[in-house]
Amino acid sequence: MKVFIVFIGMLIINMSFMSYQGDLSRFVRCQIYMKALAEECAAGASLYYDEAAYSEGLMYFRNEECRKYIDYIIKESETEMPLPKNSILTYEVSFEDDTQEHESKDNIPSVTVVITAKTGDVFGLPFLKVTEVERASKYELQQ
Repeated sequence: MKVFIVFIGMLIINMSFMSYQGDLSRFVRCQIYMKALAEECAAGASLYYDEAAYSEGLMYFRNEECRKYIDYIIKESETEMPLPKNSILTYEVSFEDDTQEHESKDNIPSVTVVITAKTGDVFGLPFLKVTEVERASKYELQQ
């Protein structure tokens, strides 16, 4: 009887480890996918700048065009996400260009995109709960 009890205990522990490994693998895939999505959004949005101001030596991003691009990329990528289907993607974007005064000496124009996915619980184990995955990317334009 002792062997049976020890076997059942080891079986339950092994099944918990296998479940954790599968959930962790899915979580890592989600992190990698969202990082690539944030990088794509930041790099693509940084291409929408005011050409007339750039010819005068100033860098101004066209914020509305940048937001439209990010909306399009996120909308198109929702079908390919490794997250559950009921996930909600939101984003925040911030621009650093010549319209703001910078405290640093570098004054490097950049676009920063933070993407947040609100999902159900990613992990199936009762003692682990992750309901939000967030990744950020910053794209700087060197002059």
